[in-house]
Amino acid sequence: MTENRKILLVDDDEEILKLEHKILTAQGYICEMAHNGAEALEHLKSGEFHLAILDVNMPDVDGFTVAERVQRDPQYGQPYVIFITARADAESMSEGFSTGGVLYLTKPFTRSKLLDVVKAVTEMG
Repeated sequence: MTENRKILLVDDDEEILKLEHKILTAQGYICEMAHNGAEALEHLKSGEFHLAILDVNMPDVDGFTVAERVQRDPQYGQPYVIFITARADAESMSEGFSTGGVLYLTKPFTRSKLLDVVKAVTEMG
């Protein structure tokens, strides 16, 4: 079920991006990477992504803004959104869900937790 579930990974931390990419591609997911919110929006214009995994704290356009734009504008294909971020406070989590996130994970994350949530979301819809 992973073959047609394209994922966009978005984080300004290159090491996190590489780690997510390595974990997910080893399981057969097709992943692309973006290093900031503006780059993410450019990728998402293709409408090809089933899932976007977004960091919240990024320069230029933060993850909440990316999610909000994606949910509001059909040109982005309206992928599911998972936030993976160091922001663990209740207010940030609430904002994540109100901007369209379906799951909210805090850093550091484990390989098994990442795979569990990605599998759950890629099997939706």
